[in-house]
Amino acid sequence: MRRWMDENTKREVRQLTQLAGGCMVDYFRVPRRLPGGFVLAKGTHAHGNLLAINPADGDVWPIQGDFGTMLRLRESDGRAWFWRGNTEREIWAADLPVGSPELVAQLAPDAPGRPADVTCDGRHVILVDQHEEGAACVRLPPTTLDADATWRWWKRPRHGAIWVYDVQNGSFCKVMETVGHCPSHVDASPTDPELFKCANDANNILHQRIWTMRVDGTDKRMIRAQEEGEWVCHEFWWPDGQHIAYKYMDRRGDPTVGSTPWCEYAPVPLRLGIANLDGAECYLSEPLNCFHSHIFVSPDERWVCGEGTQDPSLLWAAPFSMSSTRVDFAPLATIHTLYVPMSAQQVDAAFSADSRWLVYNDTVEGKKQVCAVEVDL
Repeated sequence: MRRWMDENTKREVRQLTQLAGGCMVDYFRVPRRLPGGFVLAKGTHAHGNLLAINPADGDVWPIQGDFGTMLRLRESDGRAWFWRGNTEREIWAADLPVGSPELVAQLAPDAPGRPADVTCDGRHVILVDQHEEGAACVRLPPTTLDADATWRWWKRPRHGAIWVYDVQNGSFCKVMETVGHCPSHVDASPTDPELFKCANDANNILHQRIWTMRVDGTDKRMIRAQEEGEWVCHEFWWPDGQHIAYKYMDRRGDPTVGSTPWCEYAPVPLRLGIANLDGAECYLSEPLNCFHSHIFVSPDERWVCGEGTQDPSLLWAAPFSMSSTRVDFAPLATIHTLYVPMSAQQVDAAFSADSRWLVYNDTVEGKKQVCAVEVDL
């Protein structure tokens, strides 16, 4: 484990990995905490593609086995579901960090879409079916700050659907269909085995962002219903499973929406919002210190973190209480990865199980590596 004093914050940063090909923790909202205080990371080594990292003492344990594409990690006991290679019809599971992969489901060949998530009891696989229309359509957004190109990308023709596959009886049903955009950001509830949330890949200044529904397609709800011009994005489950948090900007009446569709450059402040499962907003912060690519919360709900963007490029943290709308972010570490508009920096910060450490990705000697900084505000 390498350590250094951050050049801007004067705090100790720990570089937890040093793999030749690089190593990263997963997307910020994807569960990553393993039993025993370990954090799951992805990096190729001699025995597989996953590692268990302890940010407190710097221990790194290569996990043996081929774990392919991770679908769901149940943090309470380390149970993980995934598919391997190109075999999307086979769902495997293992008890990490020491369990061996076992085949737990064989999806029907005619089940549409690709596996996107698994419910917390392992019974239902959520499939996302996405269709881009036209040879010129691409999934990745333009990063050149060309407003016309960005709007064309948002408006590209596409459609999709969400299907739910019942592993126990092999049945599957379509629970959502979209036209003009595709479903995305599917996340099964961490506590309710029959509930999941999803979003869409549209420009969320103009479209409703967050939805929840049961695995049979019933009880579909808008979470934090939006008016045109309100922007909601980067939603995530609150640790109690009873709330969903998100970033919020009010661009109603903002004359720069057409010329500045990128919210990281909008002339309005960013806020943190939280809604209950009825869909009603129950918390909205005061304006935050800057735009944050992602915001996330600690397991004990006492802290939130933010990734910032650029100028300066920093990782931030703040004490949090639902009884106060103030969120006073303090800088903890410098990020050395180039910021890319609409694609951010892949910092993907999240807290350790004891809420003491922020574990994140940064660029070291040209490669992404997993780093950590203590939350000691």
